[in-house]
Amino acid sequence: MVTTTATPPAGTRSSLLPLVVLSLCGFTSVTTELLPSGLLTRIASDLGTGIAGAGSLTSAYAAAIVLTVLPLTRFTLRVPRRVLFAAILSVFAAANVLIALSPTLPIAITGRVLAGVAHGLLWATMAPLVGRVTSPARAPRAMAIVFAGTSLGLAVGTPLGTLLGQAWGWRTAFLILAGVSAALAVFAFLTIPQVSPDTKRPLSIARAARLPGVGLIVGGWAVMLLAHFAVLTYIAPFLEHAGLGEMVGAGIAVLGIAGLAGVALAGRVPRRALFAGLLAAPTLIVAGLVGLGVLPVNLSFAVVLLGIWGAGYSAAAVFDQQVILVVGHEAPDTVTSISVLAIQLGIALGAALGGLTVEALGVAWVPVTGAVFAAVSVALRIPLRRFLPRHTPTTTQI
Repeated sequence: MVTTTATPPAGTRSSLLPLVVLSLCGFTSVTTELLPSGLLTRIASDLGTGIAGAGSLTSAYAAAIVLTVLPLTRFTLRVPRRVLFAAILSVFAAANVLIALSPTLPIAITGRVLAGVAHGLLWATMAPLVGRVTSPARAPRAMAIVFAGTSLGLAVGTPLGTLLGQAWGWRTAFLILAGVSAALAVFAFLTIPQVSPDTKRPLSIARAARLPGVGLIVGGWAVMLLAHFAVLTYIAPFLEHAGLGEMVGAGIAVLGIAGLAGVALAGRVPRRALFAGLLAAPTLIVAGLVGLGVLPVNLSFAVVLLGIWGAGYSAAAVFDQQVILVVGHEAPDTVTSISVLAIQLGIALGAALGGLTVEALGVAWVPVTGAVFAAVSVALRIPLRRFLPRHTPTTTQI
């Protein structure tokens, strides 16, 4: 067992900068993931394909994550983290250039596959790195800083990228994103602390998955994503059905902005209250979705309910990631990669579940379906209480 060298506490200038860089990495990856959705019709027209064909840019991205995240995480365990993150961001840059310059759909799909590979490895290794360069007592605040990038990608990155793509062309939007990724690769190499590779023999994926509590938190997180994307995928037709079609773009922005508030609040919850936050955050999702599905919704009420849902979702992601690192401390990178895989499956199944609900019951029932599965996610978290420590150790071991 190897103990990490001491690092400055999170919040000092020397430790805050790498956290901000990691947050920007998350921002870039989420923006890259979601950007095609806002420019789908333009991409389809330019590449000579239909909407369904252009939609494969999203499915190819997710498929690449599912197929590569576990083996790549294990393969790169002994690569120095600053080198690894610089390489991941360089792949993002190259992938977005390839997409921007692609003359045909298959070449664009190739670029999306490369970006998906980078995305999965980034999220499988980023949270464990935060745990290694910050003290346990400051981990919640550090994790909140990093996860703020996710909400910013949803609230700012994707809408801004869509506006740029509409004004200057979708290829320009991807080229700009490539430039941001390339710049971040340099900053990551210069700012991420020199954390030594793990020298102990890693646990197998099967053994890591059987660590006490890992299955519960991974399952709860995946079901939460299933609930979230069952509704988010069909949020536009739902709002149109409710007579609020004019606020579709604003509604997505509300989710992201409220998510920033949720992340900020989650970062202020002390470790001793981790279990309470773990249950409270997805309960907010249930409340927001029940309100959307059951109550008469006007413009103001919709903003409030979307805000509750968005804050709960983003806060839950912060708490889930902290719990993954606690219960999977023997193999943090491996259990995080397992969670990334489960999350992608949850996203895919959520979109399918939303579609089935629309076909069987109508779009008005989509939030109710999401609320039911969000409640299941809450239930899966309850037994985790016995796996969470009452106090946090003062040293981090790898």
